[in-house]
Amino acid sequence: MAAPFEKYLTETDVGSRFALPISWLTVLPPIEQGSHEVHFQVTDGFGYFWEFCCSIRRVGRYRKPVLQSEGWLKFVNFKGLKAGDKIVLDSEANDFRGTQIRIRAQKLNKGCDQWLDA
Repeated sequence: MAAPFEKYLTETDVGSRFALPISWLTVLPPIEQGSHEVHFQVTDGFGYFWEFCCSIRRVGRYRKPVLQSEGWLKFVNFKGLKAGDKIVLDSEANDFRGTQIRIRAQKLNKGCDQWLDA
């Protein structure tokens, strides 16, 4: 399993699209030559399936990957996410299904100062 990637959500992340750190592209399915986006499915921490579209800029050195609003905002709204909450992305190789990607939404439980899956 790859080391998990973590990101604290910003206002832009919860309001329109999720700006991915460029290093996360190593976990996502590859974007085909000549394309600027890839559609893929993930499971959350509770086993629900979600479909996202990751796109990158067509021009310029910095590709700036983002999860587009349609699938991403469904996830945000379902989970009740706010700026400051955390997303954890990881993957696991599976001999029968290929690489499986998991995205976990986490909220801080201030009573015990611990991150819990939402």
